Amino acid sequence: MDVMFLIVIIVLLTIAVILFAVSRKYVVEKLKQETNIDFQNLQRRYLIVYCLACFADWLQGPYVYKLYKQYGYNEGEIAVLFITGTISNSLFGTITGALADIYGRKILCISYGLLYSGCCMTKMFGNFQLLLVGRMLGGISTSILYSAFDSWYINEHVNYYKLPEEWLNNTFAKATFFNATLAILAGLLSYFLVSVLELGPVAPFVTAIPFLISSSIYVVSVINEHYVRNTKSASASVKKAIILWMTNKNIFTLSVVQSLYEGVMYLFIYIWTPTFDVLKDSKPPLGLVFSSFMLALMIGSKIYSILLGNSFLDSKKQLQLATFVASFSFLMCSLAISNIFIDYNGQQKYYKVMTCYFFFLLFEISIGIYFPSMTYLKSQVIPEKIRVTISNVIKIPSNVFICLALLWIYFKEPNEENVIKIKEDQEPNVDFIFTIFIVCFIATLITFIFSKIFSKFHSESFKDIIKRHEIEV
Repeated sequence: MDVMFLIVIIVLLTIAVILFAVSRKYVVEKLKQETNIDFQNLQRRYLIVYCLACFADWLQGPYVYKLYKQYGYNEGEIAVLFITGTISNSLFGTITGALADIYGRKILCISYGLLYSGCCMTKMFGNFQLLLVGRMLGGISTSILYSAFDSWYINEHVNYYKLPEEWLNNTFAKATFFNATLAILAGLLSYFLVSVLELGPVAPFVTAIPFLISSSIYVVSVINEHYVRNTKSASASVKKAIILWMTNKNIFTLSVVQSLYEGVMYLFIYIWTPTFDVLKDSKPPLGLVFSSFMLALMIGSKIYSILLGNSFLDSKKQLQLATFVASFSFLMCSLAISNIFIDYNGQQKYYKVMTCYFFFLLFEISIGIYFPSMTYLKSQVIPEKIRVTISNVIKIPSNVFICLALLWIYFKEPNEENVIKIKEDQEPNVDFIFTIFIVCFIATLITFIFSKIFSKFHSESFKDIIKRHEIEV
């Protein structure tokens, strides 16, 4: 089993190298005239701190579910832990976002490493209440990771150094590529710690702490911020963000795409491990599987760079491509795991799960295209003075979607009357996985529809939107 996944990783790595060579040929030459010292230095500082922060996050990815299982918690209790993180992301993320728009983004980037370190420390103990506290800290940290760092960079790039906005694409494509590269290394490292050194699934969480502390130290010592404070109160900023979100058709349609797509990503984090658990006799190495996912994500980021560099597909069209590929992937996973084509028995379950694995990789490719396109498009339609606030506000529907799905999982947790049946017969478990795939398919299909609506609506430049929805300092 391990050898098969190593072969997959080698094949994906070969594809990534080829695409990297192609992207160098078609993209770098075009960007030579666009680079200058300020751009290079600013981009380097952003990529270093962002990659440090993300590497620590990725280290934990493959073993969250397994760690909770090792502590003896069932699917319903694990769902409660995930729901706690999601609610924390919504409630505290919006507040911290408003504070960042008032006092600057640097302080929030420093807080990320400290808060997430606390989250990792709680994983060292099996106490359920302590794990809940950890999920709360993790929810806040995640909201910071995917809002404050980008907002800091965009402000420095556009407002302080006055660099062309088109160059943002280059930075965000690189960020996705390096992020995926480090995620692969994180997956391999977590596999080495858990499976080779046999330190247990808590080891990656402990290992993440030095990288989190390093990210905070780097922000304190190296990162400069040139930000004009928003003198409005946090509540006023949140209110302003909500009004703008609800009234601006570009922001609203884009937020629907982000909410559902990233909600599906979160469900995918929950469901991919149970999908492989169907193979009771030959469970795959989770670290290697995770590394292959990240290689696929890297491939997606290179596809984005190549298509954009050749002016073949702009960011709006690539967002449509990403959502379509995601929807198709979950449709095929639904068909593969069900009994529509093949009865679920014997060796055939191996081919079902491996078919799902192939489309999991395709979904990860779509994520590699999605992230740089979404980040760039948000930079075009969201005003600077409430960028972090509104970035967290528009995640609220995503978190509601995630909570509803996880609550459904919680109430689907088997009771004492049918536990024996589920142990003896895997069919109910497969039906559960099939239902999650269907939910993901419908959600990503809606994102594809709304990405096309956004493309139609989006006829204003970033400056036009700022002028129309000017927010006074």
